[in-house]
Amino acid sequence: MSRSYCHACQLPQSACLCAHVAPQCCPFPVLILQHPLEARHAKSTVPLLRLALPDIRLEITEHLDPLPQPARGRWWLLYPDTQALDVDVGETTLPTADIGGLVVLDGTWRKTRRLLHLNPWLRELPTLSFSRAPASDYSIRKGPGGQALSTLESLAHVLNRLDPGFAPAPLHRLLKVRVAQFQAHRASRKDDS
Repeated sequence: MSRSYCHACQLPQSACLCAHVAPQCCPFPVLILQHPLEARHAKSTVPLLRLALPDIRLEITEHLDPLPQPARGRWWLLYPDTQALDVDVGETTLPTADIGGLVVLDGTWRKTRRLLHLNPWLRELPTLSFSRAPASDYSIRKGPGGQALSTLESLAHVLNRLDPGFAPAPLHRLLKVRVAQFQAHRASRKDDS
């Protein structure tokens, strides 16, 4: 018996998230460069981002041609490195006129390093990072050391720091619903065994 899927969120009808989505506009253009293996991962948060921020651009590839400069500002890469501007430190403020758009890499740390290696133009972009994001609610998947933020949580935090008018709460609520679905599914599989 085949499952029916929601045409909007692409999830099985039993897990449809549409009632929990509160779409909003991104304050800046956002390009998510997603590693192809991550795109197949059921726990990826990028599909949630695309529901909540419908104007973001997604490229699923290992190789991407350099981006043309936006009409205003320039592209910035959200990635921790020693030269990155920490959006959480002191009075660090980045004039929004300097931001034409954000490039966000999606994948495991190993996969994002590969994306950087295969797309050297990314290293030419100025970088943004953060140090004081709220604790992760993404309990279904952990990064190195047992704790890391999902792409959704990272982007929500940075967009709010760059534009305080951007509300991260709808994104966090959507993530919590999806995490609860995974946990309920995991619990039901344990009960069945």
